[in-house]
Amino acid sequence: MSSDDSTSGNKAAHTTPSASHAFSTLIPDVILDAVESTGLWSDSRIYPLNSYENRVYQVGIEDASPLIAKFYRPERWSEAQILEEHATLLQLKAAGVAVVAPMEFDGKSLFRHNDIYFCLSPRLVGQHPEADNLEELYQLGELIGQVHLAMQSTPFIERISVSPLAQMDEAVRQILGSKYLPEKLKPIYKKQVSKLREMSEARIHAYWPTQLRPVHGDSHRSNLMLHEGQFHLLDFDDCQNGVAVQDLWLHLTQTENPRQQLSEIIEGYETYLPFETRELDLIDVFKSVRIICYAAWLQNRWHDPAFVKAFPWFGSEDYWLNHLSELQGCEQEWGNISR
Repeated sequence: MSSDDSTSGNKAAHTTPSASHAFSTLIPDVILDAVESTGLWSDSRIYPLNSYENRVYQVGIEDASPLIAKFYRPERWSEAQILEEHATLLQLKAAGVAVVAPMEFDGKSLFRHNDIYFCLSPRLVGQHPEADNLEELYQLGELIGQVHLAMQSTPFIERISVSPLAQMDEAVRQILGSKYLPEKLKPIYKKQVSKLREMSEARIHAYWPTQLRPVHGDSHRSNLMLHEGQFHLLDFDDCQNGVAVQDLWLHLTQTENPRQQLSEIIEGYETYLPFETRELDLIDVFKSVRIICYAAWLQNRWHDPAFVKAFPWFGSEDYWLNHLSELQGCEQEWGNISR
């Protein structure tokens, strides 16, 4: 991307970030040194996997199957928060739940190299779920129900607790205070998000659970994998105290009639736990928050060259117009699921 500051056409209204960023020291030799610091020997084969918030690599191991090395973005989670994620995964694995837990070496699962936390886990080969496959949706509901059941007795202490209005407010504050959103669109944007906040607040006021539960927090299709006939839930990086429907609604892909999909997911979920149907009214809230927070996430990570390469369209006037259109769509579709 060029450093053109023009806001016309499709050009982004910002400059290319510098090479200095959280993972600038994470070169191949450093990755191999980190892996081998656990006592393993690498065959020097490294393959980067699709991850932007963190850095994830498949690393070859001598006389063994390749492993996955995950390097956590510095200053995002504390050591205690990451260890709580690991403890949860190890607990789920011990309970027979289909997750991928970090490997332990001398009783440790989290390591630090060059001031970056990392962990290793087994490689899982498989396929992501099909978007509209009702049988698979039932199976996903079963897995999420099993995960929630196994986690329900130990609420998170170190991880965050979901707070939709606070998350929305902070994301909007960052977006409106930035240089990326064109000035001429800021009044329109402010009016649109204010409307969605008002609608979200009304929904939350009508119903919010008296007690939050531990949830995955980001269980979209890419974080699920069908391996040897069984779905596995991956990447608990955003695990938190939240609401059950947070882990279900992301699998709804039919905007006109999502009820059939929802029915399959909930039926599978209730194999393990009862589902509070009043939570369905919160889907519109979580959808609005996710769309707004996604834009803020791109903006906040724009100093990372990986984001410039992966999302070259961010920051253009067209991007913000499409973002506004998504938010308007949320308002227009409000209530479709809960009707």
